[in-house]
Amino acid sequence: MNSFEKYGKMLSLEPYADRREIPVFPHMLTAEAPIAGYTQAEVYDDLNKWLDSIDKTVKAIGTYDVSCSVGPRDTVFIEGLKSRRPGHELDENACFQFVETPDFDDPDTEYPRIMQMGWDAWYAEHLMKIQHPPMTDPNQLGARFGEFVANATRGAQFVVERGMVPWFDNAYIPIFDGLWLIRSMEEFVMDLYDDPGQIMDIINTYQPQQDEKNIAMMKQANMTRAANFAMRSSATFLSPEMFEEYAWPALRDTINRYAAAGITTIVHADGNWLPMLPYFLELPRGCCHFELDGATDIQAAYDILCGHHSIRGDVPATMLAFGSADEVSEYCEKLVTMGMKGGFMLSSGCEVPTNVKPENLKAFINFLK
Repeated sequence: MNSFEKYGKMLSLEPYADRREIPVFPHMLTAEAPIAGYTQAEVYDDLNKWLDSIDKTVKAIGTYDVSCSVGPRDTVFIEGLKSRRPGHELDENACFQFVETPDFDDPDTEYPRIMQMGWDAWYAEHLMKIQHPPMTDPNQLGARFGEFVANATRGAQFVVERGMVPWFDNAYIPIFDGLWLIRSMEEFVMDLYDDPGQIMDIINTYQPQQDEKNIAMMKQANMTRAANFAMRSSATFLSPEMFEEYAWPALRDTINRYAAAGITTIVHADGNWLPMLPYFLELPRGCCHFELDGATDIQAAYDILCGHHSIRGDVPATMLAFGSADEVSEYCEKLVTMGMKGGFMLSSGCEVPTNVKPENLKAFINFLK
């Protein structure tokens, strides 16, 4: 089976007849740079060097089935957070950093302003403020989005030409999670406590519009997989009761809209999602794929979701950086034994660290060959 056939079988939830049918995804955005001999600043500022780092890593370590296809600079842009960049605000070999500080101080003024402006206009204003340097003309932001689309298209073609599946076709952050990140942790939680109605009005008004617009664009481009970065909706940040009241209704409706359009939602499930996973059994079978980072007990998650949704995970970053190749192989064996009933992809627990030992990465990537 080629990588695309493996990926399709994983999404179909069919049991595996042979462990070599399980796809392998080392989530690498920054880890390839040192393997390829580049600094983080070089691969951040130059898409050509980032793509070359993929080629050099494959040559040095081995090929894999799924790959990131959006480079570091474009990833930072589309996340929509203030940032520090390697070779600029940081050392040239440092990873980029997101800076979470409150974007506004007065929720009683700003939330009504979002409602009045509309989410698109307000979010564009936010994006312009946080660029390096800040943008003063909306045409600048339009040009940057155009550059992003061109780079993402090129990255996807690059990955496909090498026989690998791009991580996703399109990605978005739900308004609930995006607004939380922009407002910042403590401030947003207090806003939910003080007056959740303002926040829920924004989500209930504008999330359906965002979904329909994104779905229409994806359908036009024949895209079938959308990554949902619901990064603040896990039990790491919310109690199950708060999740059910504030996050789940819009998240459920969003995933259902995508499913009705034939689009699989890839839930980037950083943090502990275990108490939230039973809710997803309400959704159509096979409409979700969960990316677990190790904070969620993967065996328990698989027991809950097996036969209904697929998952990937979760070789720990600490093991890849500080463990041995034998430890990596032993951990992979446990995951593969668990996942033979279907709907499982062998993957890293979120991103492979930049200080990964090459022998550990090789043991991971080549485990199923």
